[in-house]
Amino acid sequence: MIHATSMLRNIRAVYGIVLFLCFLPENLSAVEKLAYYSDYFSFMGRDAAGYVAFALDNNRGVDGPDYQAEHFGVMYDQKSGWVPLSGTGDYRNRQGLLERIPDSPGFKFEGEPRTGLIIRSDENALELKIDPLATPLSESGEERIQSWGSAKGVLIWKGRTIPGRVIYEYLVVHGWNRLTRTYPGTWDNFQGFYLVLERGAPDNWQDLYLRSEGEGAQRRTLGFVNADGWHGAIYSPSFRADQKAFNFGFFRWPQHWDIQVQSKNQDDAAPGRLNLRQVSRQNQGNWIIGGFAMSVVEGEFLRNGESIPVLGLVELIK
Repeated sequence: MIHATSMLRNIRAVYGIVLFLCFLPENLSAVEKLAYYSDYFSFMGRDAAGYVAFALDNNRGVDGPDYQAEHFGVMYDQKSGWVPLSGTGDYRNRQGLLERIPDSPGFKFEGEPRTGLIIRSDENALELKIDPLATPLSESGEERIQSWGSAKGVLIWKGRTIPGRVIYEYLVVHGWNRLTRTYPGTWDNFQGFYLVLERGAPDNWQDLYLRSEGEGAQRRTLGFVNADGWHGAIYSPSFRADQKAFNFGFFRWPQHWDIQVQSKNQDDAAPGRLNLRQVSRQNQGNWIIGGFAMSVVEGEFLRNGESIPVLGLVELIK
């Protein structure tokens, strides 16, 4: 009887240790869980009343047991200029969604990027319908996954039906969450170009995306093009941003760009050249030594003796 009681005690002790070990990693992982997800949509279209640009960045994250979400959005109408958007900023991520964009009071999402997506905002009287998105460019590492693509899009806004194109950017970073933590030096003179080449009807325009970070010999560029006879990854062997505008702080925003673009995969492909001019800029943030702004640009894409009109948005972060 004594032996049986001793064995029962040992069994209970072992069982308690097993339960402790089973629950301990889960609790620790909950505390240490950290990740950031983002889906960025940049639309450019045109109807009889002129062109319209609309960009919506949808960010969400997790930090321990807490989940976050935010929208950042801008809109520009050729006739009326920058259009204020309601419903942007932080909002509650009650369901703890990361892979999928959680709905907010200002914006609702139906579908998903790879099969087609609809973004609705009653507050802003707009609806953006996006065809299934192809993603010809991607990067991945141990903690980071990033991809870019494009598709046809139609923006319905204030009674207008505006056909055009959408450039899409998807980002996942594990062990990092800018919504809850500060990371000094994250941005190194970032310039992101979301451009359309205006050849043909707006829903058949061609797409060109390019990102640039750093300056001089340390500049890093990457992008993709979706044009007649030229598809795939690109980079810029020659990049000049000038005509810097006065800005409060120790930095200046460029207003003109002369950018050569070259295929990464086809050495024999003829390079192209972007000549871009700022139409209008809206400053989004200023921290004296740097800032954040969005610019509308127009210009030309020169290649093989042809000049194609260009429109688009540029994201500027210092």
